[in-house]
Amino acid sequence: MTFSDALTRFTAVLASVRSLETLQERLCEACRVMLAADGVVITSETVPDGRTTVGWTQLLSRRLESIQDVTGQGPLIDSLATGQVVIGDFSNPADERWPALRAELTVLGFTGTLVAIPLRSDLDLRGVLLAHREGEPRDTDDADARFLGSVVGTAVLQNPVIGAQSHVFAEVLTDRDVVHRATDVLGLEASVRYEDALALLRVLAFSRGEDLGAVARAVIDGRLGLGQDVPRSPD
Repeated sequence: MTFSDALTRFTAVLASVRSLETLQERLCEACRVMLAADGVVITSETVPDGRTTVGWTQLLSRRLESIQDVTGQGPLIDSLATGQVVIGDFSNPADERWPALRAELTVLGFTGTLVAIPLRSDLDLRGVLLAHREGEPRDTDDADARFLGSVVGTAVLQNPVIGAQSHVFAEVLTDRDVVHRATDVLGLEASVRYEDALALLRVLAFSRGEDLGAVARAVIDGRLGLGQDVPRSPD
């Protein structure tokens, strides 16, 4: 699956959950659907405030994150440390990783799978998307995981609510009108909310390694859109 294919699918899922109130809620639910998970939680590591819980789909999602914080063990902790996708199968007693976490999850009655996906962004911020599934383990597509890491990392970690760096918003202000127009174009194209369309515009800019204003102009001119495999502009 190409990046454009994955982005098209993710955009369609976002459109299907547009009734949810906040961007964080919609992103969490879209990730849950994309990963065929029972629940997800998104965390961000901000400086100097430490980790922030951005959003979650259910209380169990938040509890599974909290237990890993308390024990200092688990896929979430390892993913933050290594920058890799980390999967833990807690239905398999032969897996001896994270003994303290396993003891706590036994008490909780959780015997499923945890999937921790590092969030990627061009900002000096880190985070993790943590998904959980009950029952027997299922495969997690590595390409889907990497895609979600970059999309959620760009969309969430650049959200001013959780402390994005000022240069992102200086860039937006510089090209405010063109960014606004491009966001409207993407919103109409994808049938998503304005905030979601702006997040998708940022994803396009990040994936192409270009500034937001240049990508916004390409969208307005019809040279770029969601689901298009358009080559990077020449330097």
